[in-house]
Amino acid sequence: MQIAAGWGERMVNGAALVCIVGAGPAGLVLAHILHRSNISFVILEREQLGELRSRTKAGLIEQRAVAALRPFGLADTIIERGGRNGTCEFRIDGEVIVCNYGAPSDDGQGHYIYPQQELVGDWADALVAKGGQIRFGVRVVDIAQNETDVEVRAVTAANGEPFTIRAEAVVGSDGAGSLVARAAGFKTFEIAHPFRWLAVIAAIAPPSPRTVYALHPKGFAGQFRRSATSTRYYLEVPVTDTVADWPDERVWAELEERMAIPGQPPLVRGDLIERDFLDLRVRVREPMQLGRIFLAGDAAHMVTPAGAKGMNMAIQDAVELAAGLCERYGDAASGDRLKGYTASRLPDIWRYQEFSNWVLSLLHTGPAAQGGMTEKQDFVHRLRRARLDRMINDPDYARWFGRTYSGS
Repeated sequence: MQIAAGWGERMVNGAALVCIVGAGPAGLVLAHILHRSNISFVILEREQLGELRSRTKAGLIEQRAVAALRPFGLADTIIERGGRNGTCEFRIDGEVIVCNYGAPSDDGQGHYIYPQQELVGDWADALVAKGGQIRFGVRVVDIAQNETDVEVRAVTAANGEPFTIRAEAVVGSDGAGSLVARAAGFKTFEIAHPFRWLAVIAAIAPPSPRTVYALHPKGFAGQFRRSATSTRYYLEVPVTDTVADWPDERVWAELEERMAIPGQPPLVRGDLIERDFLDLRVRVREPMQLGRIFLAGDAAHMVTPAGAKGMNMAIQDAVELAAGLCERYGDAASGDRLKGYTASRLPDIWRYQEFSNWVLSLLHTGPAAQGGMTEKQDFVHRLRRARLDRMINDPDYARWFGRTYSGS
């Protein structure tokens, strides 16, 4: 069926101009901007709203991302309720090296912290309250485009009822496993790193306001603020491990060992309420547009969590894509900016990939060593000590790191 009148403002022959697949950061930012410009849309989201809110995800939001959201009223929640962070510490060889990366940023305060799942929930609620259309519990199964429109075939999760939507443009913002990208045949550039992280959420207040990177011979460990009552930890683990290999006691023991500093108290333990593995795979799909089909967010590119850039890339994709769609379907009726979407976004995307890869090289020496470092690992370890020394003592290098990390 086509979308009935009332599913948005500006319609063409009763159909939505834009069908957005996925209600993540990219999809929701895009929808809010289209709504402000009276351009009709519908979002199809496979999960229910409660599920989107319950899955803990990223939380670092750059200054430039907040600035991009501000004109559309989407930054208010982040500014009013979010936190700020501008310092991190590296624990290495029993020492603590503190990096004030916020100092070189535009306002000297670093980036914002606001849990992605809460932000997505806030934006979804606000969009629905304004009359924007989100269909939750819908799974897209195929897409097909022709010269005049794109046909999106989907089924409802509740009863498996099939339906079809026709739109002038389709945006795949449906995550790393994007059905839209696969069905449309986008070209993919991808590599997989030979290690993985165990990610856990502890139901405890953050022990430190700083982000902590522990560079231990047994592997990387990290501590990240998520909310006033929860803290995220990462552990580098062998690629063959399973969740069953990591009961609570082993997780805490390993975190305590890798993050220990002489003279400091041990970690405060708490309930581990979530755990999952992150296989460190990176990907860029280019071009990011094929005909009337566009990609945004993780559907277009995947980056490791090392640089904490994924949500920021998604927001910036959405703002640029929205500008092109508003120009195309607004009063200007020009498709020039929309045609340049890929060219405008790829340089930034590859810069983010490079930064994330650089941070990853700082955190890892190679496959985790259980009996001490190999000669190669020891060499790499000394290289990263040199990088840390430069970050602290070289003003130009420190400025580059600080501005890139905080996104100013």
